[in-house]
Amino acid sequence: MSLFALPVMARTVCTITLNSEHEKKIFTSRYKKEGVEFKELTDFKSSNDDKNWFDKACASGVKCDSLIISGHFGGTFFGEDTNLTLPLQTMERKACSKTCEGILSQPKEVYLFGCNTLADKAKDRRTPEQYREVLLNDGISEAYVDRIVAARYSPVGESFKSTMQKVFSGVPQIYGFDSIGPSGKTVSSFLKKYLDQIPNYSKRLDQLEAEKVMNQITKASDISSSYSDPWNSAMKGTAYAACSGAVDEQRKECILFDDKASKYEKMLTVESLLNSPDRKDHFLVVEEYLNGIDMKNLSADEKDVLSRIKSNTMAANELKAITPKLNSVLETKFPLVDLAGKVGWMSPDEVSKELEDTMKVAMKGKGLTNTKVQAFCSIRNPPDMSKFNAPAAWYQDSNFLTVVGCWQGTAGKTSLPTTVVSQLSRQLDSSDPDTAVEALGMVKSSVATDPALQKKVANLLYSNQISISASAMSVLGNVRNPSKEVVDVVAQGLNSSNPDVQKRSAFTIRNMGIQDPDLKRRALQIAPQMQPW
Repeated sequence: MSLFALPVMARTVCTITLNSEHEKKIFTSRYKKEGVEFKELTDFKSSNDDKNWFDKACASGVKCDSLIISGHFGGTFFGEDTNLTLPLQTMERKACSKTCEGILSQPKEVYLFGCNTLADKAKDRRTPEQYREVLLNDGISEAYVDRIVAARYSPVGESFKSTMQKVFSGVPQIYGFDSIGPSGKTVSSFLKKYLDQIPNYSKRLDQLEAEKVMNQITKASDISSSYSDPWNSAMKGTAYAACSGAVDEQRKECILFDDKASKYEKMLTVESLLNSPDRKDHFLVVEEYLNGIDMKNLSADEKDVLSRIKSNTMAANELKAITPKLNSVLETKFPLVDLAGKVGWMSPDEVSKELEDTMKVAMKGKGLTNTKVQAFCSIRNPPDMSKFNAPAAWYQDSNFLTVVGCWQGTAGKTSLPTTVVSQLSRQLDSSDPDTAVEALGMVKSSVATDPALQKKVANLLYSNQISISASAMSVLGNVRNPSKEVVDVVAQGLNSSNPDVQKRSAFTIRNMGIQDPDLKRRALQIAPQMQPW
């Protein structure tokens, strides 16, 4: 038997369908009659919120001859009707650890249906704003559009094309798009035209496998253009792209996530990556690794490495020159700011100033969108709010209050600075119910020791907005031994002609532990279900 006369075997096409099913259905209708088996890898999920579905797929031992991924893409594959995602970062870690070779290395070809899946660092012909508009017109929801635009225009990190080549190392052919990809419905006609040129898919996979074997022998990566030409021809009119997987070789950054490597080896790797001319490509992976270790618990040798990293002025200056330009890609900016603070390239005051400046930009125009809130909440080393220079107007925005709450939680702080509590107290009277509710939730830890604040919250028991009155009840449940003035405000609801207000007052008296016999008796008459008290 010659080297290329491989035995005939049933072929398995794996699919990961996170958005459109059009692509999978077209492949299935064409080739299932050949005996090609199609396996949907998202079926390994235990629920629609299963974050470990891809781990399970990898551990299953499935071996894919071809892989088809369909979904929106912005550094993560995702869909609009599912909570399942497939982050490129997850795929990178699996490729590094070689714990998913049946899905990532076994295929002879990979199809990546999504925007920018094979985008390089070449400047897109559109501005971010124009690109965003095209995506919105294509029917992609605003929440996802911001993520896609941010990923495409980020100046740091490796290109998606380069990363995909490393993830799918040794795979002869990878197909995708280097800008906006066609939607599932739109791509159908292009895809049918493409598959018309491949009458026998099993035979094609046999040929690609022979090419793969030869590449492994010669350590080459590129193969004949005869495989990509049909794709390029059929997809003309779209942002089509094609390439081969990289030659399988040890990637330096993989050491950072190798359980067998020591922390000292990993710190040396960090130093090496930050000393390299392409350090900008490695900022994000370095930040990810350093976030997972306790910088206060380093050995003497590891501290020496950290000291040298801190003194790397070339890397520090390059990072600090980039960050102010990233206000349109906050998902990239904030990890860089975290990295700068972690290794000492920025002082805590400098980090706080950078975040203040970023917030000023974010609050303009449409203000803090949900996407921006998520980005601000992702900051791993949030600023000290007692030193954060936030204008009073910011506290009128419920989304800003959400961010402040996130930062307090991340920092592990249960109490707020008095300046912040003062600003929040003003927002309890906000005409925006969302702002008032957010402020109520945030003063919960401060109300127990502040009689004036207690009285203000007590008055909100009688708000016409159910969300506000319910939040006030919850906050007052933290108060013990309230002043007579506060008790009088809470108890006045017992005299209301509105049964709901009466019950609200009665339950609050119980929740605050008020022991006045007369009030207890009246409260129990209104809400006997509170027995035993």
